[in-house]
Amino acid sequence: MDKLRIKFLLVGLLLVLALVACSPVATVTPTTQGILNTAIPILPVPTDTVIPTVQSLPIIASPSIQFLDMLDVNNGWALTDSSVARTTDGGTSWYNVTPASLSGIQASSFFLDANTGWVTIPGSNPTSGTLFHTTDGGLTWTSIAVPFGGGSIKFVDPMNGWELVGLSAGMSHEAVAIFRTSDGGTTWSQELINDPTVSGSTDSLPLSGDKNGIAALDANHGWVTGAQPSGDFIYIYMSQDGGITWSHQNLSIPAAYAGAMTSADLPVFFGSNQAVLPVLLFSNSNGSDFYVSHDSGQTWTASTPVAQGGFLAVGSATDFFVWDGSTPLNASHDGGASWSTITPNIDIKDNMVSMQFVNATTGWALTSDASSHRSLYKTIDGGNTWTTIIP
Repeated sequence: MDKLRIKFLLVGLLLVLALVACSPVATVTPTTQGILNTAIPILPVPTDTVIPTVQSLPIIASPSIQFLDMLDVNNGWALTDSSVARTTDGGTSWYNVTPASLSGIQASSFFLDANTGWVTIPGSNPTSGTLFHTTDGGLTWTSIAVPFGGGSIKFVDPMNGWELVGLSAGMSHEAVAIFRTSDGGTTWSQELINDPTVSGSTDSLPLSGDKNGIAALDANHGWVTGAQPSGDFIYIYMSQDGGITWSHQNLSIPAAYAGAMTSADLPVFFGSNQAVLPVLLFSNSNGSDFYVSHDSGQTWTASTPVAQGGFLAVGSATDFFVWDGSTPLNASHDGGASWSTITPNIDIKDNMVSMQFVNATTGWALTSDASSHRSLYKTIDGGNTWTTIIP
Protein backbone atom coordinates (compact mmCIF):
# COMPACT_ATOMS: atom_id res chain seq x y z
CA MET A 1 0.00 0.00 0.00
CA ASP A 2 2.79 2.41 0.75
CA LYS A 3 4.49 1.75 -2.54
CA LEU A 4 1.21 2.27 -4.42
CA ARG A 5 0.57 5.57 -2.58
CA ILE A 6 4.03 6.83 -3.45
CA LYS A 7 3.47 5.91 -7.08
CA PHE A 8 0.22 7.92 -7.24
CA LEU A 9 1.93 10.90 -5.62
CA LEU A 10 4.73 10.85 -8.17
CA VAL A 11 2.26 10.70 -11.06
CA GLY A 12 0.32 13.67 -9.63
CA LEU A 13 3.48 15.72 -9.25
CA LEU A 14 4.46 15.05 -12.87
CA LEU A 15 0.99 16.19 -14.08
CA VAL A 16 1.26 19.46 -12.11
CA LEU A 17 4.70 20.23 -13.57
CA ALA A 18 3.40 19.57 -17.08
CA LEU A 19 0.47 21.98 -16.64
CA VAL A 20 2.78 24.74 -15.39
CA ALA A 21 5.10 24.28 -18.35
CA CYS A 22 2.19 24.63 -20.82
CA SER A 23 0.69 27.77 -19.22
CA PRO A 24 1.26 31.21 -21.02
CA VAL A 25 4.05 33.37 -19.61
CA ALA A 26 2.72 36.38 -17.69
CA THR A 27 3.64 39.82 -19.20
CA VAL A 28 4.97 42.37 -16.71
CA THR A 29 4.44 46.04 -17.55
CA PRO A 30 7.28 48.20 -16.25
CA THR A 31 6.33 50.98 -13.90
CA THR A 32 7.99 54.20 -12.90
CA GLN A 33 9.04 52.53 -9.70
CA GLY A 34 10.68 49.81 -11.72
CA ILE A 35 13.01 52.14 -13.59
CA LEU A 36 14.04 54.59 -10.91
CA ASN A 37 17.39 52.90 -10.56
CA THR A 38 17.94 52.43 -14.28
CA ALA A 39 20.82 54.53 -15.62
CA ILE A 40 19.71 56.78 -18.52
CA PRO A 41 22.56 58.04 -20.71
CA ILE A 42 22.83 61.85 -21.05
CA LEU A 43 23.95 63.00 -24.49
CA PRO A 44 26.53 65.78 -24.43
CA VAL A 45 25.59 69.19 -25.93
CA PRO A 46 27.91 70.01 -28.86
CA THR A 47 30.31 72.66 -27.65
CA ASP A 48 30.65 74.19 -31.13
CA THR A 49 26.95 75.15 -31.40
CA VAL A 50 26.66 78.96 -31.28
CA ILE A 51 23.33 80.78 -31.19
CA PRO A 52 23.91 83.98 -33.20
CA THR A 53 23.11 87.37 -31.72
CA VAL A 54 23.21 90.85 -33.18
CA GLN A 55 26.38 91.48 -31.17
CA SER A 56 28.09 88.64 -33.06
CA LEU A 57 27.64 90.44 -36.39
CA PRO A 58 30.16 92.84 -37.97
CA ILE A 59 30.32 96.35 -36.58
CA ILE A 60 29.94 99.27 -38.99
CA ALA A 61 32.39 101.94 -37.93
CA SER A 62 30.95 105.48 -38.26
CA PRO A 63 28.06 104.57 -40.58
CA SER A 64 26.80 107.25 -42.96
CA ILE A 65 23.22 107.21 -41.68
CA GLN A 66 20.59 108.35 -44.15
CA PHE A 67 17.55 107.34 -42.09
CA LEU A 68 17.40 106.88 -38.31
CA ASP A 69 14.66 105.22 -36.26
CA MET A 70 15.35 104.96 -32.53
CA LEU A 71 12.77 102.87 -30.67
CA ASP A 72 13.90 103.50 -27.11
CA VAL A 73 17.01 104.64 -25.23
CA ASN A 74 18.96 101.56 -26.39
CA ASN A 75 17.44 100.01 -29.51
CA GLY A 76 17.32 101.54 -32.94
CA TRP A 77 17.64 100.91 -36.67
CA ALA A 78 19.28 102.85 -39.48
CA LEU A 79 19.63 102.80 -43.25
CA THR A 80 22.90 103.86 -44.81
CA ASP A 81 23.82 104.13 -48.50
CA SER A 82 24.64 100.44 -48.59
CA SER A 83 23.41 98.71 -45.45
CA VAL A 84 20.78 98.12 -42.81
CA ALA A 85 22.21 98.67 -39.33
CA ARG A 86 21.10 98.10 -35.73
CA THR A 87 22.17 99.51 -32.40
CA THR A 88 21.56 98.11 -28.93
CA ASP A 89 23.45 100.77 -26.98
CA GLY A 90 21.73 103.99 -27.96
CA GLY A 91 23.70 104.62 -31.16
CA THR A 92 27.26 104.28 -29.91
CA SER A 93 27.89 101.10 -31.90
CA TRP A 94 26.14 99.79 -35.01
CA TYR A 95 25.88 96.22 -36.33
CA ASN A 96 25.51 95.24 -39.97
CA VAL A 97 22.20 93.38 -40.42
CA THR A 98 21.90 93.89 -44.18
CA PRO A 99 19.98 91.14 -46.03
CA ALA A 100 22.43 88.95 -47.94
CA SER A 101 20.77 89.50 -51.33
CA LEU A 102 20.59 93.28 -50.98
CA SER A 103 23.30 95.19 -52.85
CA GLY A 104 22.28 98.82 -52.31
CA ILE A 105 19.90 100.93 -50.26
CA GLN A 106 17.33 103.09 -51.99
CA ALA A 107 14.65 102.09 -49.60
CA SER A 108 11.70 102.82 -47.39
CA SER A 109 11.40 101.03 -44.07
CA PHE A 110 9.42 100.51 -40.90
CA PHE A 111 10.57 98.92 -37.65
CA LEU A 112 7.92 97.75 -35.22
CA ASP A 113 10.31 96.80 -32.42
CA ALA A 114 13.85 95.58 -31.78
CA ASN A 115 13.13 92.30 -33.58
CA THR A 116 10.61 93.09 -36.30
CA GLY A 117 11.13 95.24 -39.37
CA TRP A 118 10.43 95.68 -43.07
CA VAL A 119 12.62 97.25 -45.76
CA THR A 120 11.30 97.90 -49.29
CA ILE A 121 13.68 98.07 -52.25
CA PRO A 122 12.26 99.56 -55.49
CA GLY A 123 12.17 97.65 -58.75
CA SER A 124 12.35 99.05 -62.25
CA ASN A 125 9.05 100.96 -61.89
CA PRO A 126 6.64 102.13 -59.14
CA THR A 127 4.61 98.90 -59.44
CA SER A 128 7.38 96.46 -58.52
CA GLY A 129 9.77 95.98 -55.66
CA THR A 130 11.15 93.62 -53.03
CA LEU A 131 10.10 93.65 -49.40
CA PHE A 132 12.60 92.27 -46.87
CA HIS A 133 11.11 91.15 -43.55
CA THR A 134 12.86 90.14 -40.32
CA THR A 135 11.50 88.84 -37.02
CA ASP A 136 14.84 88.21 -35.27
CA GLY A 137 16.47 91.62 -35.20
CA GLY A 138 17.99 91.38 -38.68
CA LEU A 139 19.83 88.08 -38.23
CA THR A 140 17.70 86.56 -41.01
CA TRP A 141 15.43 88.09 -43.64
CA THR A 142 12.64 86.87 -45.90
CA SER A 143 12.32 88.50 -49.33
CA ILE A 144 8.90 89.01 -50.91
CA ALA A 145 8.02 90.36 -54.35
CA VAL A 146 5.52 93.22 -53.89
CA PRO A 147 3.44 95.38 -56.28
CA PHE A 148 5.12 98.64 -55.26
CA GLY A 149 8.62 100.04 -55.18
CA GLY A 150 8.66 101.97 -51.93
CA GLY A 151 6.83 104.81 -50.28
CA SER A 152 5.55 105.27 -46.75
CA ILE A 153 5.09 101.99 -44.87
CA LYS A 154 3.45 101.47 -41.49
CA PHE A 155 2.67 98.32 -39.49
CA VAL A 156 0.38 98.40 -36.46
CA ASP A 157 1.30 94.86 -35.35
CA PRO A 158 3.29 91.94 -36.81
CA MET A 159 0.50 91.13 -39.29
CA ASN A 160 -1.34 94.31 -40.29
CA GLY A 161 0.38 96.94 -42.40
CA TRP A 162 -0.27 99.88 -44.72
CA GLU A 163 1.72 101.27 -47.66
CA LEU A 164 1.29 104.62 -49.44
CA VAL A 165 3.04 104.67 -52.82
CA GLY A 166 3.69 107.83 -54.81
CA LEU A 167 2.85 107.33 -58.49
CA SER A 168 3.31 110.76 -60.03
CA ALA A 169 3.62 114.32 -58.80
CA GLY A 170 3.32 117.86 -60.11
CA MET A 171 2.84 121.35 -58.75
CA SER A 172 1.10 120.84 -55.38
CA HIS A 173 -0.50 117.53 -56.33
CA GLU A 174 0.49 113.89 -56.04
CA ALA A 175 -1.15 110.70 -57.29
CA VAL A 176 -0.83 107.78 -54.88
CA ALA A 177 -1.95 104.20 -54.34
CA ILE A 178 -2.66 102.65 -50.95
CA PHE A 179 -2.06 98.97 -50.18
CA ARG A 180 -2.82 96.86 -47.14
CA THR A 181 -1.60 93.51 -45.78
CA SER A 182 -2.93 91.26 -43.03
CA ASP A 183 -0.28 88.54 -43.19
CA GLY A 184 2.88 90.40 -42.28
CA GLY A 185 3.60 91.58 -45.81
CA THR A 186 3.42 88.29 -47.72
CA THR A 187 0.42 89.46 -49.76
CA TRP A 188 -0.94 92.96 -50.41
CA SER A 189 -4.24 94.30 -51.73
CA GLN A 190 -4.66 97.70 -53.38
CA GLU A 191 -7.37 99.61 -51.54
CA LEU A 192 -7.23 102.94 -53.37
CA ILE A 193 -5.68 104.74 -56.32
CA ASN A 194 -6.33 108.42 -57.02
CA ASP A 195 -4.51 108.71 -60.36
CA PRO A 196 -7.18 110.05 -62.77
CA THR A 197 -5.39 108.41 -65.72
CA VAL A 198 -6.00 104.94 -64.24
CA SER A 199 -9.30 103.09 -64.45
CA GLY A 200 -11.05 102.74 -61.10
CA SER A 201 -9.44 105.79 -59.53
CA THR A 202 -11.20 107.72 -56.77
CA ASP A 203 -10.72 111.19 -55.32
CA SER A 204 -11.82 110.61 -51.71
CA LEU A 205 -8.10 111.09 -51.01
CA PRO A 206 -7.52 114.12 -53.24
CA LEU A 207 -4.98 114.34 -56.02
CA SER A 208 -4.13 117.81 -54.67
CA GLY A 209 -1.51 118.19 -51.99
CA ASP A 210 1.98 116.83 -51.41
CA LYS A 211 1.67 113.75 -49.21
CA ASN A 212 4.03 113.37 -46.24
CA GLY A 213 3.17 109.72 -45.64
CA ILE A 214 0.73 107.36 -43.97
CA ALA A 215 0.09 106.47 -40.32
CA ALA A 216 -2.32 103.97 -38.81
CA LEU A 217 -3.81 102.99 -35.48
CA ASP A 218 -5.13 99.56 -36.45
CA ALA A 219 -6.24 97.59 -39.51
CA ASN A 220 -9.12 99.98 -40.22
CA HIS A 221 -8.04 103.47 -39.15
CA GLY A 222 -5.38 105.28 -41.16
CA TRP A 223 -4.23 108.88 -41.75
CA VAL A 224 -2.49 110.63 -44.67
CA THR A 225 -0.93 114.03 -44.01
CA GLY A 226 0.86 116.58 -46.15
CA ALA A 227 0.79 120.15 -47.40
CA GLN A 228 -0.91 122.26 -50.02
CA PRO A 229 -0.67 126.02 -50.74
CA SER A 230 -3.93 126.99 -49.04
CA GLY A 231 -4.29 129.29 -46.05
CA ASP A 232 -6.03 128.06 -42.92
CA PHE A 233 -5.99 124.46 -44.14
CA ILE A 234 -4.28 121.48 -42.49
CA TYR A 235 -3.80 118.53 -44.82
CA ILE A 236 -4.98 115.51 -42.83
CA TYR A 237 -7.30 112.82 -44.20
CA MET A 238 -8.65 109.86 -42.27
CA SER A 239 -9.92 106.44 -43.34
CA GLN A 240 -12.07 104.22 -41.14
CA ASP A 241 -12.52 101.34 -43.59
CA GLY A 242 -8.99 100.13 -44.19
CA GLY A 243 -8.04 102.77 -46.76
CA ILE A 244 -10.93 102.41 -49.20
CA THR A 245 -12.49 105.82 -48.52
CA TRP A 246 -11.07 108.97 -46.92
CA SER A 247 -12.44 112.17 -45.40
CA HIS A 248 -10.80 115.46 -44.42
CA GLN A 249 -10.50 116.33 -40.73
CA ASN A 250 -11.14 120.03 -40.33
CA LEU A 251 -8.65 121.41 -37.79
CA SER A 252 -8.66 125.02 -36.66
CA ILE A 253 -5.59 127.23 -37.01
CA PRO A 254 -4.39 129.10 -33.86
CA ALA A 255 -5.60 132.71 -33.96
CA ALA A 256 -2.04 134.07 -33.91
CA TYR A 257 -1.41 132.27 -37.21
CA ALA A 258 -4.67 133.01 -39.02
CA GLY A 259 -4.21 132.63 -42.77
CA ALA A 260 -1.04 130.56 -42.41
CA MET A 261 -0.19 127.71 -44.76
CA THR A 262 0.77 124.48 -43.07
CA SER A 263 2.64 121.19 -43.38
CA ALA A 264 1.39 118.35 -41.20
CA ASP A 265 3.72 115.56 -40.05
CA LEU A 266 2.39 112.07 -39.41
CA PRO A 267 0.41 111.61 -36.21
CA VAL A 268 2.07 109.60 -33.44
CA PHE A 269 -0.08 107.26 -31.33
CA PHE A 270 0.42 106.30 -27.70
CA GLY A 271 -1.82 103.40 -26.78
CA SER A 272 -5.28 103.25 -28.29
CA ASN A 273 -6.50 106.73 -27.30
CA GLN A 274 -3.68 109.28 -27.12
CA ALA A 275 -2.19 110.83 -30.27
CA VAL A 276 -0.08 113.85 -31.26
CA LEU A 277 -0.06 115.61 -34.65
CA PRO A 278 2.91 117.98 -35.25
CA VAL A 279 2.17 120.88 -37.65
CA LEU A 280 4.43 123.58 -39.10
CA LEU A 281 2.82 127.01 -39.62
CA PHE A 282 4.04 129.33 -42.38
CA SER A 283 3.04 133.01 -42.21
CA ASN A 284 4.79 136.35 -41.61
CA SER A 285 6.36 134.69 -38.58
CA ASN A 286 6.71 130.93 -38.79
CA GLY A 287 5.67 128.72 -35.93
CA SER A 288 4.84 125.19 -34.84
CA ASP A 289 1.95 123.56 -33.07
CA PHE A 290 1.18 120.11 -31.73
CA TYR A 291 -2.44 118.98 -32.01
CA VAL A 292 -3.49 116.41 -29.43
CA SER A 293 -6.22 113.78 -29.51
CA HIS A 294 -7.74 111.84 -26.63
CA ASP A 295 -10.20 109.84 -28.73
CA SER A 296 -8.00 107.78 -31.08
CA GLY A 297 -7.55 110.55 -33.63
CA GLN A 298 -11.25 111.24 -34.20
CA THR A 299 -10.86 114.86 -33.05
CA TRP A 300 -7.83 117.11 -32.55
CA THR A 301 -7.21 120.15 -30.36
CA ALA A 302 -4.42 122.69 -30.91
CA SER A 303 -2.00 123.21 -28.05
CA THR A 304 -0.11 126.44 -27.45
CA PRO A 305 1.89 127.31 -30.59
CA VAL A 306 5.57 128.16 -30.37
CA ALA A 307 7.17 130.85 -32.54
CA GLN A 308 9.84 128.64 -34.08
CA GLY A 309 9.98 126.35 -37.08
CA GLY A 310 12.45 123.60 -37.80
CA PHE A 311 12.29 119.94 -36.86
CA LEU A 312 9.44 118.73 -34.68
CA ALA A 313 9.86 115.74 -32.35
CA VAL A 314 7.40 113.89 -30.12
CA GLY A 315 9.03 112.08 -27.21
CA SER A 316 5.80 111.00 -25.53
CA ALA A 317 2.16 112.04 -25.32
CA THR A 318 3.29 115.09 -23.30
CA ASP A 319 6.92 115.75 -24.36
CA PHE A 320 7.37 117.87 -27.52
CA PHE A 321 10.44 119.53 -29.06
CA VAL A 322 11.01 122.15 -31.77
CA TRP A 323 14.54 122.91 -33.02
CA ASP A 324 16.13 124.30 -36.15
CA GLY A 325 19.63 123.40 -34.96
CA SER A 326 20.54 126.82 -33.56
CA THR A 327 19.46 128.66 -30.40
CA PRO A 328 17.03 128.14 -28.81
CA LEU A 329 15.58 124.64 -28.64
CA ASN A 330 11.96 124.79 -27.47
CA ALA A 331 10.56 122.05 -25.26
CA SER A 332 7.19 121.32 -23.67
CA HIS A 333 6.63 118.68 -21.02
CA ASP A 334 2.93 119.27 -20.38
CA GLY A 335 1.38 118.40 -23.73
CA GLY A 336 2.08 121.76 -25.35
CA ALA A 337 0.34 123.89 -22.71
CA SER A 338 3.60 125.74 -21.92
CA TRP A 339 7.07 125.95 -23.43
CA SER A 340 10.61 126.43 -22.13
CA THR A 341 13.66 127.56 -24.09
CA ILE A 342 16.92 125.65 -23.97
CA THR A 343 20.35 126.82 -25.10
CA PRO A 344 22.13 123.76 -26.55
CA ASN A 345 25.91 123.46 -26.45
CA ILE A 346 26.10 123.05 -30.26
CA ASP A 347 24.91 125.04 -33.28
CA ILE A 348 24.08 122.74 -36.24
CA LYS A 349 21.46 124.87 -37.99
CA ASP A 350 22.96 124.69 -41.48
CA ASN A 351 23.61 120.94 -41.29
CA MET A 352 20.63 119.48 -39.46
CA VAL A 353 18.81 116.62 -41.23
CA SER A 354 16.52 115.13 -38.58
CA MET A 355 15.78 115.05 -34.85
CA GLN A 356 13.95 112.58 -32.66
CA PHE A 357 13.31 111.96 -28.97
CA VAL A 358 12.08 108.78 -27.26
CA ASN A 359 11.17 110.39 -23.93
CA ALA A 360 11.56 113.68 -22.07
CA THR A 361 15.36 113.55 -21.94
CA THR A 362 16.88 111.26 -24.60
CA GLY A 363 17.15 112.34 -28.22
CA TRP A 364 19.32 112.28 -31.34
CA ALA A 365 20.13 114.80 -34.08
CA LEU A 366 21.47 113.79 -37.49
CA THR A 367 23.49 116.24 -39.59
CA SER A 368 25.00 116.41 -43.08
CA ASP A 369 27.76 118.84 -44.07
CA ALA A 370 28.62 120.34 -47.46
CA SER A 371 30.43 117.16 -48.48
CA SER A 372 27.41 115.01 -47.45
CA HIS A 373 29.26 113.62 -44.45
CA ARG A 374 26.80 112.43 -41.80
CA SER A 375 27.27 112.93 -38.06
CA LEU A 376 25.09 111.84 -35.16
CA TYR A 377 24.61 113.68 -31.86
CA LYS A 378 22.87 112.48 -28.70
CA THR A 379 21.40 114.18 -25.63
CA ILE A 380 20.36 112.60 -22.34
CA ASP A 381 19.39 115.82 -20.56
CA GLY A 382 16.49 117.06 -22.68
CA GLY A 383 18.53 118.91 -25.29
CA ASN A 384 20.85 121.02 -23.13
CA THR A 385 23.99 118.99 -23.83
CA TRP A 386 24.71 117.11 -27.05
CA THR A 387 27.52 114.57 -27.43
CA THR A 388 28.93 113.46 -30.78
CA ILE A 389 28.56 109.69 -31.12
CA ILE A 390 29.33 109.51 -34.85
CA PRO A 391 31.85 112.28 -35.71
